[in-house]
Amino acid sequence: MFQNIEKHIDLLDANKNNILDMWMSYPIVQTKLTQNTLNIEFFKDKFASKVFDFAMSVVKKTNTVGDCPVIGVMLMLFKKKNIPLSDVFMICVHFKNALLHFAQNNSILDDATLRELSILMDYNFEGVINEYVILYYKDTTSQRKVITKTIPMQQSQVDEDVTIVETLDAHTGTSAQLYLQEVNVDMEMIEELSELESDTLDSIDAQEELDQNSLDDSSILFRKYAQVLDSMLEFDELTYTLKLLADLLNEVEFNSLSTETKFMVDIYLKAIISDLQSWRMAIFITMEAEDIHYLDKTLLSSIAQIQMTLMPQVETQEDEIEFF
Repeated sequence: MFQNIEKHIDLLDANKNNILDMWMSYPIVQTKLTQNTLNIEFFKDKFASKVFDFAMSVVKKTNTVGDCPVIGVMLMLFKKKNIPLSDVFMICVHFKNALLHFAQNNSILDDATLRELSILMDYNFEGVINEYVILYYKDTTSQRKVITKTIPMQQSQVDEDVTIVETLDAHTGTSAQLYLQEVNVDMEMIEELSELESDTLDSIDAQEELDQNSLDDSSILFRKYAQVLDSMLEFDELTYTLKLLADLLNEVEFNSLSTETKFMVDIYLKAIISDLQSWRMAIFITMEAEDIHYLDKTLLSSIAQIQMTLMPQVETQEDEIEFF
């Protein structure tokens, strides 16, 4: 499908950081990120980098157009910050511009490559817009149906049909019982999660105020959860989010946290762990969940909230990052 881009995939991978820097260097991108109190380096490292990796994986045929797990995490954070759809558009569309500019600067932007880059970016971006409209402008408690459809393209555009994922409002879901019939689950790993949950909550509750050990224990728990879920099907988005949260807890400068921030992080950590406990029980123990994704958005929302609390402060204009 993306044969012409694939010819240059090594060049693109080798220049990942240059392309991301170009994306982040557009004045309008910097303006929209800072206006919405999003730290530029944080966005580049935690989101832009993963979006680039996913786009390249589509070219390599290891993923499908429009099904990027990081997008749901990123958009939940955008929603928490009440970022307008127009700003989401301006931030995201400049990834396409950066790829096109890089291709042009390196003399690989022929007609065929231009068409393929446009298709790759446009269909992924369509998925971003559709998801954000549903997340931001519609009732987020409604169930959603994910269907795969094939969109026929002109032969002059691509050599194959494009398969994308479209999200529609509807009640649907895979029950825990049905899911566990289809996958092999290592119940010893599930039991280990239970022990880690209890130990982590005990660690947090034992202190009057959140301490470094509680952050470390929480990070270990979330990383273990991500490891277990990564070995299964269906949980890519939640897996990525938990990895991101574990990294964030590892990187935070604990001594710089205010008493109020520690108090809020303590609350969010307990809520996330409690939600994970309930979810684990309903899926793997009692198997009573009618939809294995019933708690996804609640968990993503809580995790986005703690990300906002711990996110690095936005640089002032004097300290604003210069990439070139």
